[in-house]
Amino acid sequence: MSLNKLVYIKVVQLFLVLFSMLDSFSIIHAQDTTNAKDGSFSFEGQIYPQWNNDGYQPQFKIRWNINSSSALRLNTSFNRSVDYYEVFELGGAGVGSVEKINSFYSFGFGYEGIRSFDRTSLYSGIEGFVGLGKEDVYGSRTDSISFVSDLNYNVKRPLQHLGVRVFTGVDYNITTHLYIGSEVGLMLLKTTRKTGSYQVLDASSLTSPDVTTSIASSSNSDLSFSGLGCIRIGWRF
Repeated sequence: MSLNKLVYIKVVQLFLVLFSMLDSFSIIHAQDTTNAKDGSFSFEGQIYPQWNNDGYQPQFKIRWNINSSSALRLNTSFNRSVDYYEVFELGGAGVGSVEKINSFYSFGFGYEGIRSFDRTSLYSGIEGFVGLGKEDVYGSRTDSISFVSDLNYNVKRPLQHLGVRVFTGVDYNITTHLYIGSEVGLMLLKTTRKTGSYQVLDASSLTSPDVTTSIASSSNSDLSFSGLGCIRIGWRF
């Protein structure tokens, strides 16, 4: 079993234990409503399983409960990954390197219609979102495959997401402030890789050490389910 899957299972188990521990406390205080008050704010984190490959995975959410039946939401996330590997010279001591940097920031704004029961709230709504990022590669003393002592290069590719999503979810209010839940939706996502550049720096050239080539833009659209397996835990103020 992979480490990420094991961590996800442990987090689920932790939430279940937390739920069972606090469930009796909530029943004892059942006369005190646990639903959101008009004008209240909540902040929540969202965890996704390893097998969820959604192009849009908000990590943090802020909700403003306008009244008992409606709320506004703001989702946001930031992801950055760096992959690095080295390229050795055949029959020599030279070392080249390649570093790939992917970073992405996204935010969404939406509306929720809410129906509240004793300690459970069902909701559905719609949100739009946008994301900006980059997919960059930096090579030093290599062409990415073989060691080349005088060659450096870089690839710079801006990235953009635009999308809309309809969703439905459930919240279980453990206490007046603490709740857990899950959410699924149907998402239309357009991913655009804008015009980028490929630059080669050849230190051995005496005439044209710097050659830059444009990379044509491309885009694709996808309609898919989203949020499958997502666990949400939040705190209401």
